[in-house]
Amino acid sequence: MPQGPPVLRPSKDCFLLPAWRENRRTERCFDKLSTVGLGGVALWSLALFVPPASAQEVSASDPTDLSVTIYRDPNRNGGNLQLNALGGFAVVTETRRVTLPAGRARLRFVGVVDGIIPESAIVTGLPGGVIEKNRDAALLSPATLLRAVQGKQVQLRRTNRDTGKTELVPAKVISASEDGVLFETAAGKEALRCSGFPETFAYGIDTAGLSAKPVLSVQTRSPRAMTTEVKLTYLAQGFDWSASYTGDVNPAARTMNLGGWITLANGNSVSLPDAQVQIVAGGLRREAWRRLIDGSARAVARCWPMQRTHMIPQRPERPYQLVRPYERQIEYLKAGFGLAEDAAMDIVVTGAMRRESVVASPVAAPPPPPPPPPEQLGDLKLYRVPHRTTIAARQMKQTRLIEQSNVGFERIYRVTFAAMDPNVSDYLNDRVGADWQRGNPEAILRTKNDKAHNLGLPLPSGAFVISQDQGQRTMMIGQPDLRDTAEDEKVELALGPAPDVTVERRTVSRGKRYQRQEIKISNAGAEPVTLELRYNVWGAIILDDADGTLTKQDGLPTFTLNLAPNSVQSLHYTVRWQ
Repeated sequence: MPQGPPVLRPSKDCFLLPAWRENRRTERCFDKLSTVGLGGVALWSLALFVPPASAQEVSASDPTDLSVTIYRDPNRNGGNLQLNALGGFAVVTETRRVTLPAGRARLRFVGVVDGIIPESAIVTGLPGGVIEKNRDAALLSPATLLRAVQGKQVQLRRTNRDTGKTELVPAKVISASEDGVLFETAAGKEALRCSGFPETFAYGIDTAGLSAKPVLSVQTRSPRAMTTEVKLTYLAQGFDWSASYTGDVNPAARTMNLGGWITLANGNSVSLPDAQVQIVAGGLRREAWRRLIDGSARAVARCWPMQRTHMIPQRPERPYQLVRPYERQIEYLKAGFGLAEDAAMDIVVTGAMRRESVVASPVAAPPPPPPPPPEQLGDLKLYRVPHRTTIAARQMKQTRLIEQSNVGFERIYRVTFAAMDPNVSDYLNDRVGADWQRGNPEAILRTKNDKAHNLGLPLPSGAFVISQDQGQRTMMIGQPDLRDTAEDEKVELALGPAPDVTVERRTVSRGKRYQRQEIKISNAGAEPVTLELRYNVWGAIILDDADGTLTKQDGLPTFTLNLAPNSVQSLHYTVRWQ
């Protein structure tokens, strides 16, 4: 009996549930089909599959609110910031308004920071959530424009050799790469900027798909058309910050006026205007990460071959001459003053002093408001800049952090020795008592980060500039560094070597497991000083039999001595080891 064409007999279950929504029900549906041959099943599956509608493309508004939290480079221990090598990062939160159509849509956030890490982006406020994220790398740049017009006609703007006027010449771009840009005109093929005159392209093409700013796009699905406010939060590279301090010392009162500034650095090409800025201080651990880098080739407009001056043959009739535009003026002046041609002349530029009467003395600006106290962020400290500020593209700026007056301090002098005298050997008795080892004491300003000393707030690490008034002039006396300092911690600012205070050490006797040492201290200054003698010890080394009082500071044995002006003092002790 001849067999007819395939017949499909679908059950009701097949119509109640589309095949692409649930694999299990799809299998049941195919089990219930009564067909002859595989062609019917293929036709039925095609009938069930309806491709989803293409997503509409919409753009979010410019940010209506910005918040930037900058984290310091954990591997930069002090030092200066370099815009082209910033190792910190920032958490950027943008608030934008969007108008979504019903169904699927591709939402574009134009103007995100170009150092964005796309996988870190979080979008909140979308009714249908985020389906996928894309970092659109097709930026509107000379290289992408040249690649976009390859094989197409453009207008070449160049200078006519004969007339010197600018003219437009129809041209077709053949190739654009790092080796150069090759184009073709009615005169033939040549490279861009090989004529020796200014020339460039005039584009009259559609730049669809290219963006002048970095773009992050997300796919979303909205149950209905609506206008809503969304927040975009992401990590971005190319940021950093550092702290700088100034200290104006009053030596008579032993107080210091302390000022603190925060330097914010943005190495990206996108500015963040009118942003609420926070900085995070502390040692943040950050694991290694990989960043997707745009591998598209550059297009460089340059002529080839690249020759240097010595490669160009010299014409005998036109030897090379140095260009001296002022030569004729010099000859004229010499003739006017009756000088010989080989006489030397100097050109001196002078300026007249301008005197103006002062009408009124300027009014001093009011002091800035005190910044809010730092907040605890886990084990880190978060500082809020008290006013909104703009972090401009590829720029640094400073903003006020703290301003404290009358911070009390004490000045001490410190020298550190190794406990065992390296100039003494157990086998060279003639060296005992012969050599003095000289130490260079360092002047240190010491205070405590507490309310009693007019401080009591966390201080992020940074550089200090210590100055002092001398003869109605402000003089710098030190430029130390400050580590991250918590409340109630000791603060020590090293100013440098002190020439008025000298310390010398020698070993006067030694035994099998000991050295008897002598210290001689001199104070040539007109003021009394406090000196701390510290010793680096290791193993089972101990110091005893001392003339002075031995204490421990920062885990090291320390002698504290008070020296009168223009005085010399000696100290004896024994170093023993096992």
